[in-house]
Amino acid sequence: MLRKIASVVLLALLAGCATHNVQLYGPIDTSNKTVTVPPGSEGLKGKLKQALANDGWKLIVYRGPSVTEGEVGEKTKIEHYDTFNSRYRLITSSYQFDLCINGLTPAIKYDISFIDNKSGAEVFTINGRGCEPDAVEKFMNALRGKDK
Repeated sequence: MLRKIASVVLLALLAGCATHNVQLYGPIDTSNKTVTVPPGSEGLKGKLKQALANDGWKLIVYRGPSVTEGEVGEKTKIEHYDTFNSRYRLITSSYQFDLCINGLTPAIKYDISFIDNKSGAEVFTINGRGCEPDAVEKFMNALRGKDK
């Protein structure tokens, strides 16, 4: 009996360690489901890319050329900027610090930003720590305009 109580307490403590901070700043334009993603498939980055592909998003790795333009004259003004071939951009970082209770999924600390390339504004951000599948679920909820 004591063993069962200890197990329940341990599970409650571990579950209490998970945190997810979701900030929604604007809606997603679902008529243009294109997103520039980082290359590679390791860890959370790969899971997010797979979730986007499964949801009908077109993934683009190349962001487009860097452009330098300006005018020479009395007041010289030179601008340098990146161009994008997609409406949105995914930026993510994460690292594994443990395994989740089931031992099959990584426990991670992560930070995700989803940016509108048209306006340059962040549409939503998520950061936290917990099981990798939970982070992907939070990401997909935010993508659909839900913060729960």
